[in-house]
Amino acid sequence: MSPIQVTPENANRTLAAVPASKPRVIPAADPHDVMREQLEFLIEHAQGPTCGCAQCERYTRVRTLLLQAFDEAPKQPRAVAA
Repeated sequence: MSPIQVTPENANRTLAAVPASKPRVIPAADPHDVMREQLEFLIEHAQGPTCGCAQCERYTRVRTLLLQAFDEAPKQPRAVAA
């Protein structure tokens, strides 16, 4: 019999030799790093001519949203009617 094969007699010995291990927990990535990485990916993709793919459309939407803050005129305080 092969030493790899497990029979009822040596099954308990085989399981006892393996130490119990805790499941690995991978820490969550920093959301800012993820966002920055996604932006860098979209910018790199859009460096060439726009091809109209889903990534180019995504880049256009993100760019529009991010630049929207600069397009808005500063709000003037309203005069209070007395």
